[in-house]
Amino acid sequence: MLNMVGRTRTKKLLSFAAVLGLVILIVAGLCYPGSRRRAVLHQAGAIVGDPAPDFLLSDMYGRQLSLSQFRGQKVLLAFWASWCPPCQTEMVSLQRLHENLSVRNLKVLAVNVGETEGQVAAFVARQQLSLPILFDAEGAVQRRYGVHQLPIVFLVDGQGRIIARHLGLRDWSSSEVIDELNRMGEND
Repeated sequence: MLNMVGRTRTKKLLSFAAVLGLVILIVAGLCYPGSRRRAVLHQAGAIVGDPAPDFLLSDMYGRQLSLSQFRGQKVLLAFWASWCPPCQTEMVSLQRLHENLSVRNLKVLAVNVGETEGQVAAFVARQQLSLPILFDAEGAVQRRYGVHQLPIVFLVDGQGRIIARHLGLRDWSSSEVIDELNRMGEND
């Protein structure tokens, strides 16, 4: 009988330890991601309706370009990388948009994230791109805008406010998109 009491106590103690361990894991799991989630919320990046974060980046020719120098114009700010298949496709449509004379008061800027000038130059040459390509090799602008997926485009109005954000592949040279771009920010 003494042996059965000892076994029952051992089972209860093991059950209690297992439940306690599980509770500790659950609480730890809830606390850690929660604090990360709060940190991410504070670093959310660029939000539609807010002022677009200004930046100063080099282009393919070594010139320094800032977003603020295009005040008075709408700016289509596209984040991309040459290793990203949807970005490769989108860059072709961005080039056509850049060349389209029916688009009113729009500057297209393509911000390459995390690649060397050599990698970008090779891609630009293969694709015969002439739109302004900016280098964000260190990812500083990418972080300021909260870019975690590519391709992503921000449309900035002439006052420097973000008026639209689009994540994923889009044909920027389609007539529907061009009409939409011409209507956006008309009151600037």
